[in-house]
Amino acid sequence: MIRLVGDDHYWYFSQPYRLRRAVRRFQMRFVFTVLLLSSLAACAGHAGQQPASPGSDFMPDSRPVARTMVYECDDIDFVTRLGPGEMALWLEDRYTVLPQVRSASGSKYQEGDIVFWSRGDEAMLEIAGRTYRNCRLNPARAPWEDARRRGVDFRATGNEPGWHLEVRGSESLLFVGDYGASKMLFRDVQRNEDGEQVFYTARSESRDLTVTVTESDCTDTMKGDTFPYAVVVQINERTYQGCGRELDHPWE
Repeated sequence: MIRLVGDDHYWYFSQPYRLRRAVRRFQMRFVFTVLLLSSLAACAGHAGQQPASPGSDFMPDSRPVARTMVYECDDIDFVTRLGPGEMALWLEDRYTVLPQVRSASGSKYQEGDIVFWSRGDEAMLEIAGRTYRNCRLNPARAPWEDARRRGVDFRATGNEPGWHLEVRGSESLLFVGDYGASKMLFRDVQRNEDGEQVFYTARSESRDLTVTVTESDCTDTMKGDTFPYAVVVQINERTYQGCGRELDHPWE
């Protein structure tokens, strides 16, 4: 209700009865109009919402979006990467995208004769009627497979402090040091070979980079993983030692 206060209150009661009645009717109509519009807006809002029926919606996938994940199952390994309502899948010889489909439990993705299902730590893959069970994530392989899918040709890693580098042909070389605290991107990388060694050289601002890759068995000093190449990185006066491997791209 609109209230008249102060001088307006005095003006109201000083007017003839008919005028006061007209003002009163205007106030009542104004309030009714406001209430009616509010009700219509509320109804329109509810009309736009579809009621959710049990079992009709997709089960939310608890796995992180846009993160590369490596699964190791009975007799098969594969790589996945989630997107909104779909999942990219890399097999040994092919790449495909599976849209999410409804599932009685867990999260399910399917395209043709390929079906992926997961719930919590459980996962299963079916290809052309053959089912691969006991699929488990291997987080240690994820950075390598992620680099492969980003077009990296060579990747190396080392410890104390933790570092890694990624080479994309002669286009660029990315060095990430101090457990990820520092990043250096080098362009126009020069590559030279000398027998069993490969040398990468580049310069960025005040930094001179030389990477020496030697074909020799190399063991990670912390994890014990073995690699086919020993790697030495020299950035100005600082030296890093580690291991690396070449990355192929069978899906291209």
